[in-house]
Amino acid sequence: MAPIPIDRSWYRQLLVMAVVVGAAVGLLGMVYLSLTGAAASLIFGEPSLEAWSGEWWWVLYIAAGGLLITALRGWWKAQEHIPGGVAVIESGIVNHKVAPSWVGLALVSAVSGATLGPSFALVMMGGGLASWIASRRWPGNEDARLEATMTGISGGFGGAFTSPLLGTIMVSELAPTPQTKYVQSLIPQLLAATVAFAVFYAVVGTTFLDSFAIPVEDFEVSQLLLGAVLGVASSAVLLTFVIIVKVVGALAQKIPNAYARGLVGGALIGLLAFALPLTVGAGNSQLTAIVDNSAQLSVGLLLAVLIGKMLAMALSLASGFIGGNVLPMLFVGGTAGTIVHLMFPDIPYAIAVGCMLSAVPGGFIKAPLGLIAIAALSVGLGPVTTAPVAVAVAVSYLLTSAVLTVVRKRVTVPPVHG
Repeated sequence: MAPIPIDRSWYRQLLVMAVVVGAAVGLLGMVYLSLTGAAASLIFGEPSLEAWSGEWWWVLYIAAGGLLITALRGWWKAQEHIPGGVAVIESGIVNHKVAPSWVGLALVSAVSGATLGPSFALVMMGGGLASWIASRRWPGNEDARLEATMTGISGGFGGAFTSPLLGTIMVSELAPTPQTKYVQSLIPQLLAATVAFAVFYAVVGTTFLDSFAIPVEDFEVSQLLLGAVLGVASSAVLLTFVIIVKVVGALAQKIPNAYARGLVGGALIGLLAFALPLTVGAGNSQLTAIVDNSAQLSVGLLLAVLIGKMLAMALSLASGFIGGNVLPMLFVGGTAGTIVHLMFPDIPYAIAVGCMLSAVPGGFIKAPLGLIAIAALSVGLGPVTTAPVAVAVAVSYLLTSAVLTVVRKRVTVPPVHG
């Protein structure tokens, strides 16, 4: 492994930039999440556990949001296919010229009630700011540009996750950084995420991704096999989502007018929100409500919420809304884990939720360590009880990859945005 290039001027400047960008992105992320959170609270209120308990005007409201987002995409000349946050990180490139308009589209989408998360906006805010600085400070230096961009993205995740370590691990796993430069990249990323976390937490007093109060039972070796089974179940849930995205996308293309697609898609998302309020938004507070009140919920209702959430996500993407799928997929995984525990009470609740919370998104996000860490910190699993989660994530990713590899030889499978 190559030594850290502390002797190079650009790297020393990068460390200073990490602090500055971390502080700036921490404030920007706080403003973004505060605005979207306040809008969600004002419009949709506290998460309702009952079906058909939404407001009828949500249908009109989100439909209007579909029209607005379509108009804004046209006015701002946004490209038709905007990549997801995970794809952006994997590419290592954030176009700072379009980043502000894409963040604006994500903000409008979130306020309009789209069933998408904030990860995309956080990626574009942090990566866009850092990329802009790099283009001016180190023009032509590709190493500095990549390091700065990933540092900014890590800072963007700093306040959103339970710990600054989570965002740093996920970014470092997804980034196209050579293994020989892993440590030199990790240090400024961790620095930016920590500063952003400190700024966000000092003002807000909490983080966006909640921790769940679930009792953790003692580890048993048999739970490793259980982790494998839950990994298979997680892959099945993710593949179901892929099918839903494909079907909804194909049906949406039958509506040639973009404004009509936005209107119809938004109305359908609103109808789902009216029927199943737990499907609204990114799903962070809704998942907390499900976990805290699982004993009061029926398996039938949660199955409807699970399918409804995936359908609302697919409709959001097909209608032109912009946002991330990471947190909504964490909701899908956590809800699926709750269903498993309710159907099979002998499966420890913490293991069921922890495994599927990580393994559902783990089927398409190439960041197993970050996802395992999310389960460990969000569910409160210890180093030993995290072992089944690791098995579940590995099985889910391998099985999903194998199935999609076979299927792609026969049909075109749409990518799952991050």
